[in-house]
Amino acid sequence: MKELRLILLLSAVFITIAYVSTIPGRNRAKLQEETIVSETTESTVETTTPAPYETDENGAIIIGETTTDKSNVTPDNEWALYLINSENPLPEGFTVNAKYVQGTYEMDSRAANYMIAMIDAAKNDGIEIKVLSALRTIEYQQKLLDREIETYKNEGYSDDEAYKLATAGVAIPGESEHNAGLAADLCNLAENFENSDEFAWLDKHAHEYGFILRYPKGKQDITGIYYEPWHYRFVGVYHAKEIKDSGLCLEEYIGQLEGE
Repeated sequence: MKELRLILLLSAVFITIAYVSTIPGRNRAKLQEETIVSETTESTVETTTPAPYETDENGAIIIGETTTDKSNVTPDNEWALYLINSENPLPEGFTVNAKYVQGTYEMDSRAANYMIAMIDAAKNDGIEIKVLSALRTIEYQQKLLDREIETYKNEGYSDDEAYKLATAGVAIPGESEHNAGLAADLCNLAENFENSDEFAWLDKHAHEYGFILRYPKGKQDITGIYYEPWHYRFVGVYHAKEIKDSGLCLEEYIGQLEGE
């Protein structure tokens, strides 16, 4: 009987020692897990790299399930669907976490990978997409506007006329999509760009990467900006496809969503 009690006592001691010895390991595992989460968060802040996306065999980005039932599709990048114009300026102190998309040109990091993917896809099709302008500071936007105003004044227009004409082509600082890092001017800043192979490719594929032709022909009365076949704005793949199919400009599309 004494031997049995001794065996039970020793067993209890060994079990207790075994359990206690596992505690540091558990703490270390938890600490490692917390460290990984922390490092991932810090990395996301520093590099601001968007989450990975899936592509089909043609390189187009896939968002959600392929279905005709739109109620089952969750729109991507909802954060990007907002207006930036004379009636909807960016708030004071607005900042952008930027990422390079080509050369020295940057965009909002959440949109940047989509632009990079689009440029790469075009290259695979033998089309070169050059970024001519992307993220702009408020100060640089002001310089562009001042230069445009001065150009019209040199052509003989009054101050008021020059300002009105200039702001129809160059947005007021804080009212430009470039200031938000969501827009890029591509390839050629001339209206005849619409006759190029590059424009034809963008017209066919830009929405697959979340971009829309922001200032389409015939919509100046609504957008307040002249037709710009070179200006592309990121709104996310789902909404870009909807806008493309509808033929609406962004103001009309958002107004429709809001039931106006």
